[in-house]
Amino acid sequence: MTISLDSLSTFAAFLARRSATIALAVFAIVGVSVLDDYGIAIDEEKQRNNGVASFNYTLGDEGALPDDVNRFYGVAFEVPLIVAERLLGLEDSRDIHLSRRLITHALFLAGGFFAWLLAYRLFGSRLTATLAMLIFLLHPRLYAHSFFNSKDVPFLSAFMIALYLIHRAFRRDTIWAFALCGVGVGLLANIRIMGAMLMPAVLGMLALDAFYAMKRGERGVKRIFANICAFSTMSAAIFYAVSPALWRDPLGAAEAVGLLAEHPNRAITLFRGEIVRHPNIPWDYVPTWILITTPPVALILAAVGIAYLALVSAARWRDALANSTARFGLLAAACLALPAAAVVALDSNIFNGWRHVYFLYAPLCVLAAFGLRGLAALPKPGVRAGALALAALGIAAAAIQMISLHPYQHEYFSPLVDKSALADRWEMNYWRVSHKEALDTLLKIQRSGRLALTSPGDRYMMERSMGLVPPDDRRRFSIALAFPSFHVFAGDGGDDAVWKREVYGVPVASIVDVRAESESALRAILAAASASEPLASAGGFDLYADGGALTYINEDCVESDARGRFFLSVFPANRSDLPQTARDAGREHQSLNFDFHRYGAALDGKCVIVRDMPDYPINRVETGQWLPGEGELWSARVAADD
Repeated sequence: MTISLDSLSTFAAFLARRSATIALAVFAIVGVSVLDDYGIAIDEEKQRNNGVASFNYTLGDEGALPDDVNRFYGVAFEVPLIVAERLLGLEDSRDIHLSRRLITHALFLAGGFFAWLLAYRLFGSRLTATLAMLIFLLHPRLYAHSFFNSKDVPFLSAFMIALYLIHRAFRRDTIWAFALCGVGVGLLANIRIMGAMLMPAVLGMLALDAFYAMKRGERGVKRIFANICAFSTMSAAIFYAVSPALWRDPLGAAEAVGLLAEHPNRAITLFRGEIVRHPNIPWDYVPTWILITTPPVALILAAVGIAYLALVSAARWRDALANSTARFGLLAAACLALPAAAVVALDSNIFNGWRHVYFLYAPLCVLAAFGLRGLAALPKPGVRAGALALAALGIAAAAIQMISLHPYQHEYFSPLVDKSALADRWEMNYWRVSHKEALDTLLKIQRSGRLALTSPGDRYMMERSMGLVPPDDRRRFSIALAFPSFHVFAGDGGDDAVWKREVYGVPVASIVDVRAESESALRAILAAASASEPLASAGGFDLYADGGALTYINEDCVESDARGRFFLSVFPANRSDLPQTARDAGREHQSLNFDFHRYGAALDGKCVIVRDMPDYPINRVETGQWLPGEGELWSARVAADD
């Protein structure tokens, strides 16, 4: 069987026509297949809570909105996530997070599609448009964030969509096109108030068009005025319609700008080997982070695009200010430069790299598309083909880096950065997503039985990460405050680690096996208990008080039967020694609830639970056990002298 040249040519033409569709289909398939590979990020729960609060507020819960800066984080994306969650009837944490990730990633892919659409409308070239889309989608850091960051990446995608709608509105020049543009910009400003900067940009270009129309004596001024009204009305109406925090105080938008510029979080960050925090952020903080964490091909093409725009605009600057492709390129340049300058001028509280301004990558991609256009306009065919081939190789190199870093693409650094001292110079592992891979690894290390875990400094993140594990496996995990089986570190566990995950040679996750140490401690406790008499015996447990701890021991241990909850009420000898939280609540004692899976361990047929006592003076202790649905099994009172 032979394949004719005509068949190959036809097939190549088909691929060229459908390149964007094929690429997006591949990205969608890959995205679904890796959806479960990323761990819980540090902000995910907070973002969902913001969405729940706004959703409840819209249903009439007046006190649902938080009273801090979080009430101003836009809900144009978060509330739809909650609506989808409720419509699908999702209750398990794993299902909820996977649904959120699927929708967030889908919006990221939509941003890539609109990058293609915008580049195609600008230049009429499918090759240029496809390369522009790949530049948008193949940014390693942004790709990883598209799964677990429902705040910064949706804003980036919405920004790209808004840029397309702006170009479409000026190209069609109709009231409906500008009304739709207003919808896009209004939603964008809700997700992040910084998006409101596109409102004066659009109005300014419309005013410029009106000036040129009057200068030429044309009759289009009324139409331009109608466009201004349509855009202004829709952008403002949509912005307020999806901003619950402003429904009672429309002028609160000014407060939102101030609070988000002066974010109350005073996080520190490692930058060029120095710990910096607001208000001492260096002026080049954002540009430096963009340079060292963006694939070089995107930066080079954007630089070429700026040079190409400068040449075109200088040759015919009056035309460049009119409604033209060049003017849109200048808008993109302004959207890149002005916000970066505003961060410096306003001394904004920026931390954790440049993720607060990820939206800058949208105009940078537009400028890269202009760079591709500039390369395609080179006069010599050989030079033109070579330049475009190098651009394609640069994009392929970014894709290879993404594959090699999976699922830690968010730690990507440019090949131009020295990797030998990354951890000493630049912030890494901020998002703490590595617990998921560590938990999956533990299930392979110990294929049966209970896994009691601790995570020094990251217990909260590990507990959240357990919610991503399938329910059957999740039941094997417990957060152990005593007698752990393993230590799980979101970083370096030292030389004793039985497993370690590194990115550029920097540990981002490790596991330390401490089963032998826990068994030794358990045996010592059992030996001490056997030499004394129990203070109480009931419900299958003996209660001992030794030093600063209460110890519960079940001699005939079946773990499933020992999952009842225990209570511990501590009565201080002096009320002033009681923790402030208890005093504020008017209580006379501090009560704690705990269970076997958090504090206990099994050894030689015995269930052992140890609860450390508070370090303040104690008058007496009351303790007991109950099973859900069965009530209290036993209780005991221990005087301070005991």
